Amino acid sequence: MKKIATILFASVFSVMLMAQTQNETTTTTTTTNQTVTLVKPRSYFGMALGVSASTNGLGVNVTTALNKRVAIRLGYEKVDMTFNDAFSYNMGGQALNVSPTWKAGGLSAILDLYLIKGFYVSGGVVLTDMNIAATLKSGNSIKIGDIEFKPDELGELGLTVKPLNKMAPYAAIGFGRNISRDHRLAMSLEVGAYYMGSYVLGLTGTKLFEANGDPANQASLNKLNETLKSFSWSGYYPVVKLGLSYKFLGQNK
Repeated sequence: MKKIATILFASVFSVMLMAQTQNETTTTTTTTNQTVTLVKPRSYFGMALGVSASTNGLGVNVTTALNKRVAIRLGYEKVDMTFNDAFSYNMGGQALNVSPTWKAGGLSAILDLYLIKGFYVSGGVVLTDMNIAATLKSGNSIKIGDIEFKPDELGELGLTVKPLNKMAPYAAIGFGRNISRDHRLAMSLEVGAYYMGSYVLGLTGTKLFEANGDPANQASLNKLNETLKSFSWSGYYPVVKLGLSYKFLGQNK
């Protein structure tokens, strides 16, 4: 991942060096009879540092505006949260505690195309870290024959949901800007989705639940994963993002 990040950031700075960063200047030429004023066109090249909050986590990004309509955005987002015993289910007098874990985010490279000043479409790729999991544990003791098993003795059952492809394409529409054209500060609202091919389910167990990993159950799980691939919604991860950026390089209005 570090190698990919280095290549992506190096690419942006290469583009930055090739771009013309002209300042708006005025050249005055005086002759005997008249004065001629030449005004160079304004440059829209600029760079901004931004922060974001989204369904993909909290993030930071660097945006480079190549011209009036095109910008490149490199960023990283992350969320990693565990909710211990967030849910409890009662099944036939047996309590089952569920502790979900939400892990998402990753490194992204995105191209923004501004159709008008405050509206844009985006496309790019993300190297996703997504891993949504849940741990199921008995909330009370279970008696099997004459032997009583406490919750810690029963073990845990783990369910994971991961993407089939870690490198996923991304598409979105946005309102506002990720780098201001005329000022220093800019805000944006972005709605889009990653497509990771399909979701892949995994099942593990410990102690008495360890039998869930036997070949028979694994075969059933493989069939379920193949079925998931046939659904059109499987593999999409929705993204709703709020962003704030500060342009530290480039001209203002």
